[in-house]
Amino acid sequence: MDKKAVMKKIVDKLGRDKAVDLVTQAYNTELLTTHLSRLADPEKKLGGYKSRDHLGDALERVSEVCDLTS
Repeated sequence: MDKKAVMKKIVDKLGRDKAVDLVTQAYNTELLTTHLSRLADPEKKLGGYKSRDHLGDALERVSEVCDLTS
């Protein structure tokens, strides 16, 4: 995934300020979801965690919502 291209597409649809705000909120949600799932399942810590691209996931989610409106 080309993060810059996805962000440009979001900015083109929403404007810079709104795009940055929504992607930031989605990014924070991704982080919280990851941390809460780790707290909820302490046994999983023993096996290690899968590395996630939180920014990529956030961009995908915002982009999906933007695509629904077109």
